[in-house]
Amino acid sequence: MIWELGQESKLVFECTGVESSVHSGIYATRFGGSVSVIGVGKDFQNIPFMHMSAKEIDLKFQYRYHDIYPKAIRMVAAGILNLKPLVSHRFDLEDGLKAFETASNPGSNAIQVQILDG
Repeated sequence: MIWELGQESKLVFECTGVESSVHSGIYATRFGGSVSVIGVGKDFQNIPFMHMSAKEIDLKFQYRYHDIYPKAIRMVAAGILNLKPLVSHRFDLEDGLKAFETASNPGSNAIQVQILDG
């Protein structure tokens, strides 16, 4: 990830809960940064504790989202959060193959690829 970004990240959101992905997120985080694990993983996971300690990386967790939705909706409605940049590419249904090619190509810098029907 560092190679793709050209630098370490200040904030990493890990949204799979998969141990190897948590490790990747931790190793991609800069000194004093933060890793947020969103969702559920295994009951027990090994983490690179000494790496995190030496780089003073904070590890945070968000287990459930049910009480987050109302606040997030209010923030979007008030214009505090702009969600449009999160969808980086949009394709018509007829261009579905191109959408999948874009989503799977790291060089496209795709964040979220949508396929629209109609």
